[in-house]
Amino acid sequence: MVGYAVRDFHLTVNPGDIIAKEPQTIEEKAKQIAVDVPDITGDHIKVPTYFIVNYPNGETKALHHVRDAKQISDVIRMMRLEEESLTQPAGHIKHELNLAGLIFILAFCLMSATILIGIF
Repeated sequence: MVGYAVRDFHLTVNPGDIIAKEPQTIEEKAKQIAVDVPDITGDHIKVPTYFIVNYPNGETKALHHVRDAKQISDVIRMMRLEEESLTQPAGHIKHELNLAGLIFILAFCLMSATILIGIF
């Protein structure tokens, strides 16, 4: 490391994770790609460095995929809750009949009844 300054090295494993020291516009941040490689399954993985989020109040933020990971998770969670509330009417609880479970319980009750009748 003799002759190299610390600033010459990337402090991240992936050069796309680096946050620029000079200010950037949201449009510039939106164009940055952190990962753009094929993976072992043959799929092509492309991860943006910044996720652009438009909030309901009109605010737009560029969230860094590493530094702002918690905020990105919160935004995804908020979107999921919003989506669920839009797809189901208010006060509506989804009921599903589990037919396999019902058959199992009825068969168990029938077997228990025959055993109890045989004992008494």
